Amino acid sequence: MMALENSTHPPQNILITGAAGAIGQTIAPYLRQRGHQVRGLDRSPMPHMADTIQANLADAEAVQRAAQGMDVVLHLGAYRNNADFMDVLLEPNVVGLYNVCEAARLAGVKRLVLASTLQVVDGFDAAAAPIHIADGPRPINHYALTKLWAEEMGAMYARCHNLAVLNVRVGWFARDAAMTQRIGQSERGRDIYFSQRDAQHFFARAVESAQPQPGECITVFATSHPTHQRRLDLEPARQHLGYEPLDQWPQGSPP
Repeated sequence: MMALENSTHPPQNILITGAAGAIGQTIAPYLRQRGHQVRGLDRSPMPHMADTIQANLADAEAVQRAAQGMDVVLHLGAYRNNADFMDVLLEPNVVGLYNVCEAARLAGVKRLVLASTLQVVDGFDAAAAPIHIADGPRPINHYALTKLWAEEMGAMYARCHNLAVLNVRVGWFARDAAMTQRIGQSERGRDIYFSQRDAQHFFARAVESAQPQPGECITVFATSHPTHQRRLDLEPARQHLGYEPLDQWPQGSPP
């Protein structure tokens, strides 16, 4: 196994749900380079990974099987846009979330990292920047509500089941060239941009940092450096994880 690059943290067994997605494909090879063992869970094929379980998050047995032997679960799997709650969002974002949290508990996973979204604070006026975690949530759609539910479920599993839980309000990640163009055309987008390299750096810190401790739940924003205005307070990510962004738009964006 390759030694951890710039890290003294021992190798971890990591499950990434949603591993076929853009962030999953970006961070999985990097975590392997740092010496970790990485397993993927997704309903789509994951040709970039050797250890995979192809299944839907609604399949509780498959999710429990995937979590066996894992130290850390990075839960990225979800429907990532606003949509009809009952027909589209409920199964992946609520039922799937429950299955992942229960699987982590039953398997004795030490750390659970839950991907949330900046949309949980979209209800704040732009003039309110920077927004702090302590300002609380202000969602404006059902997708954001499912992610707020994820944050609260994570807090409950930390409190009731002694898991170390990290809620990550993920910035605007450039998944492809079209998304890169959309971010570049938006001043706000450039201020909440999250580069591929910063995603790798952030999730490595999410796995390797000493915090959160068992029984503790921490919520942080994860973005790159803003280009115009500091819209989000990144201090909790610095303080708890030692995360410092490396990039600023358009650094680290896909061509």
